[in-house]
Amino acid sequence: MFQKIFYQLLKVYCQTVLRFYFSQWQVQKLSAIPDGPVIFVANHQNAFLDAVLIICSSHRNPWALARANVFKKKWANALLTLIQMMPVYRFRDGFDTLRKNEVIMDRCASLLKKGDAILIFGEGNHNEHYNLRPLQKGFVRIAQAALQHLPAVQIVPVGLHYENHTAFRSRVLVNFGSPISISKNYFDENPVQQTELLLKTVADKLTPLILSIPESNYHDTWRRLQDQRQYQASIATQLQHEQQLVNTPSATAIHKTKGVSFLQKIIRGYYAVNHWPARLIVHRITGKPKLDPQFIGSLKFAIGMVTVPLFYCLQIGLVALVGNLNWLTIGYAISLPLSVVLLKPQ
Repeated sequence: MFQKIFYQLLKVYCQTVLRFYFSQWQVQKLSAIPDGPVIFVANHQNAFLDAVLIICSSHRNPWALARANVFKKKWANALLTLIQMMPVYRFRDGFDTLRKNEVIMDRCASLLKKGDAILIFGEGNHNEHYNLRPLQKGFVRIAQAALQHLPAVQIVPVGLHYENHTAFRSRVLVNFGSPISISKNYFDENPVQQTELLLKTVADKLTPLILSIPESNYHDTWRRLQDQRQYQASIATQLQHEQQLVNTPSATAIHKTKGVSFLQKIIRGYYAVNHWPARLIVHRITGKPKLDPQFIGSLKFAIGMVTVPLFYCLQIGLVALVGNLNWLTIGYAISLPLSVVLLKPQ
């Protein structure tokens, strides 16, 4: 009971923080997300922020699979289990540990049998490149294990598209594709062939949900895209625009003038002055040279959701103590989150 209450409260809090962290958080669903046993298969461009976004964008409360090395410490293992995460072991964790994946697969099958959902990042690793890397067989094995107890399992492809992977107040799109139904006898005739077919089917369904730049000429295409793309009010429309540019490139570059209004300069200044303690902590942690770049956005989000409310309480308390004016304290309290909402991405 405690675990469910904690999970739900944390989910609501994360949903609130996401609305401040991103200037636009858009969710698209090609069809309704089904109830019952579901395996969400997503692309992986950030660290744990990817999982937070998918979980907070759906009514489902899936168990998420994460790399095993983050579970090593007892306190981390307890916390991650509390928020419905399970480890996946890789070769780099030691060959003997790979046997533990069988236990995890069985546990996933048991959860699906109860009607729960599983979230897995199909590529098996994270990378900031805007494309889909080859899908691994993890979600296929989970489906096979579950179909020993169930008549069918639904696989829902999920595409994550970040306007900027690390920038505060950028935009993000969570794209839920149409579910793929896998029946009990799907793997009966030729398991190897059906496995490859399922990998291809999911990849084909997932690719249109994201920006997909071929790796063979990635950097040239990315530079051209930055020159030719135009700003769209909706991140979903922005994705469609950029997909079109990748597939049918324009011949001319767009001349862009990006000025900052006087009002926005004031807002940025007010925000910077009143959020410098939390920003300093974020900078110290995310500025470490050996830090995996894919963790920057996730750490900004996690550190901010803890430190910003604490500093808000301290700052508001100090204003109340010094000013001794109720209206001034209330106005200052409102101005702090409002400065974040009004802040436009740089």
